[in-house]
Amino acid sequence: MAEPRAERGASARAVSPLDAAKRAIRAEAWETGLALLEEIERGGGELDANAGVLKAIALIRSRGLMAAIDSLDPQRIREAQGRADLRRLGVAPLVKAGALVDAARVLDLLVRAYPESADDRRSYASVLARLKRWGEAIAHVDEAARVAPGDASLLATRIQLRTLAGETAAAAQLARESIGAATQAPDDAHVWMTALLRGGDHAGAANIAAKIEAPNHRVASVAVRALLSNGRTGAAISVGRNALRAGHDSAALRSQLAQAHLARGTHDDRLVAALEHLAVGVQIAPDDLRLNSLYGETLLRAGRFAQSVSFLEKSATLAPELEHVRAMYARALRHSGNHAQSAEQFLHLAHANPEHARWQRAAAGALTQAGRTEEAANLFDAFISRRSASVPATFEQALARIDAQAATVTVPRARLDWAWALRGDQQAREPMTREAWERAAQWGYLVDHLLLDWLECREDRAEEAMELLADLDEAEQFFAPLRESGRGFVVATAHVGPMYGGLMALDLLDIPSRWIASTPGISRSHYARSLISTSDRTEVQVVKASLKALQEGHAVCLAVDGALNPAAARVPFEGQEITWSSFAARACYRLGLPSLFYAPKWEQGRITHTLERLPEPLEDETLEDYVVRWQRAWLAHLRTHIAGRPESLRLSGGLWRHVVSSTATDSLT
Repeated sequence: MAEPRAERGASARAVSPLDAAKRAIRAEAWETGLALLEEIERGGGELDANAGVLKAIALIRSRGLMAAIDSLDPQRIREAQGRADLRRLGVAPLVKAGALVDAARVLDLLVRAYPESADDRRSYASVLARLKRWGEAIAHVDEAARVAPGDASLLATRIQLRTLAGETAAAAQLARESIGAATQAPDDAHVWMTALLRGGDHAGAANIAAKIEAPNHRVASVAVRALLSNGRTGAAISVGRNALRAGHDSAALRSQLAQAHLARGTHDDRLVAALEHLAVGVQIAPDDLRLNSLYGETLLRAGRFAQSVSFLEKSATLAPELEHVRAMYARALRHSGNHAQSAEQFLHLAHANPEHARWQRAAAGALTQAGRTEEAANLFDAFISRRSASVPATFEQALARIDAQAATVTVPRARLDWAWALRGDQQAREPMTREAWERAAQWGYLVDHLLLDWLECREDRAEEAMELLADLDEAEQFFAPLRESGRGFVVATAHVGPMYGGLMALDLLDIPSRWIASTPGISRSHYARSLISTSDRTEVQVVKASLKALQEGHAVCLAVDGALNPAAARVPFEGQEITWSSFAARACYRLGLPSLFYAPKWEQGRITHTLERLPEPLEDETLEDYVVRWQRAWLAHLRTHIAGRPESLRLSGGLWRHVVSSTATDSLT
């Protein structure tokens, strides 16, 4: 039989003051609850353990009296069964309000009251981590994992906290020991992969990435990064695409996918796919530095100069200390025709890095383009003066220093691997260990740069460097018929060998020549008079100056694998894509001039010269057919040169700039 309404009302009115106080506090009516409790205590009543816990909570929440926590102890909390109240009414609001120190005090009481609670220890570890009290946080999460050994999420937290604490080796070791759990807890697999990546175990991280189907965007983005870091570029792209199809989109995933496409580097990768992912990425995260800078640079290299400016400008504003970002911004301004602003950006880099040759040259060129010629000359002269102080007094001393430094220079591994794979009969004739071969290649890299230093900083002793040149009789005989014709001709070289040896050789042979080079035209060195500078001229101006020199009977020397335009065309070559300019072939066809392949090389410690005539147009041959035939011949000569001695590789600039790991093209999925 139902209770009569009057009796129900009487029951409600019969609730004790203590219970009413507890209900009020649990409903977050703090002052009402405290008033009831105080009334009970004034009347001589006692509060039970549970009421004591609730009173402390109410004092903390309503009056900010954190000292009220001192009225509690682990035993009292346990007697009061106060865990749920403390977590809901004490810990959660304090954490939400950012009062982490206070939340930590409450959690400390909880873990001492309930030492067997893995959840409390996990929460305490999380708060301690946010306070950067790493050692305590790790100790508590380790204890939580001991209490709940089968909890994979706790294992993930143990790894993650060590990673965040900078205990890279320990995090990687724990991830390695529990690698099977990563596939059992795919939602947290990014924690294992991140720890392994930071610990240098790229293969281990990539193996996890290959075994899981990413369940969320966080795991997907780290999986793409892991595969990419291990050179499995095609697989990285496939994982990223699958994640997008599953709806796991994010700015980080778009960034990693774009980097994977850029690493693979085909035409469509660079100019279509990467740009599409980056465009979406900056829409998702418009203030992300990495996305803005990468998008701006990719637009720049795609030839979309005006579009690239705003993204690179934003990146330079977000991170004014990053040299590469500012340099890309300066280049975007230059190629957009804003030479005044470009000069300011390069000048900023030059002033911030007075010993950095690249920025001093770029700034001098940009200032010249902006019409600030005297300032450009003074800047470059000051740079040469500073550089001279570090160049040894004699060339013999300079070479000895190079010998000592050869094993310490850093060259991108992909370049060394590619060149090693292309070595030819030279290796059979003179077997070398990989270590010896790399040291020789690094020596050649350094000596080429020394030659430029010497010609610019020790011009009065240039003859000491010229002593490296082997006998020039054969070269003189080769050039004789070309000189006798009285016409200009093209010397098509590449970024291989001691490049500046060619400049010295033509000077000694007294062949009137013009070299297309990046050295600023305001340089006061003897050799600067022979240069057509790409640093202070536009692409059109360089072309006009070159054609004029050819028509005036000069030899025009240019590295065909280099280009002023960051969006220059590339061609396939021995499993890579290299920059290749058709200007030389087109100029020869239109002007009816001869051309030759030239590459300096080292033989028995001296600089010798590879000189080979390149094809001339056939009767009725079209321009495009001739360009293809000329290109094929030039690349064949380049291939022969690269197969030679490692000292003659150079390993920087031109064809080396875009070399990627051989595994970057493991799949075109």
